[in-house]
Amino acid sequence: MQENSAAIIPNSMKVQLSRLFGESSKEITKEARTPTEWKRTLKKVLDELYQYIEENVLTDELHTFMLYSCLCAAYESLKQDNFWPGYVEGITRLSFFLMGDYPDHRRRRGGRKRKVHYRLNQMRSLVYVQNVNQRLQTMLAASNVNLPGFEQNVREALRQFRDEKGFSETYREFISWFKKRYPKDYAALF
Repeated sequence: MQENSAAIIPNSMKVQLSRLFGESSKEITKEARTPTEWKRTLKKVLDELYQYIEENVLTDELHTFMLYSCLCAAYESLKQDNFWPGYVEGITRLSFFLMGDYPDHRRRRGGRKRKVHYRLNQMRSLVYVQNVNQRLQTMLAASNVNLPGFEQNVREALRQFRDEKGFSETYREFISWFKKRYPKDYAALF
């Protein structure tokens, strides 16, 4: 791609930029970007990723160093003309490290993959936990995106629960009520 030729921005990237920077941000108003403009935008994305890691990832020092090395690799790629492969490598490696570790199959011989081939839990394990409020937010999100098997409108169910039980009942009690009332929906999600 030549320096002054602009590439059209995919819709999915527009959505991501809008979610990161806001719908009225100048980051999403353009329909196309030159490589120089992409570099500027992708650097801003990396800055945001750094802040999200700082706020949301609680881990050991080695793991933190590995995560930052991924961002550093992506930053460094932006200094090159052909930056996309290096940028994608840094983000891909970051994805693996957030799952636990970076796979290394360089010595693997061909043939059938062993049962543990995709496990990344040698040094740490990824475990998601949800408190009651997070579980409710997950139910609301599943209702909004029409998750297959999850057909109940959670806002309507919460309204029904409040009509039956009042407002002194907690979200924990609502989730228990929902699980009994709509077991198939609950099982489709959790």
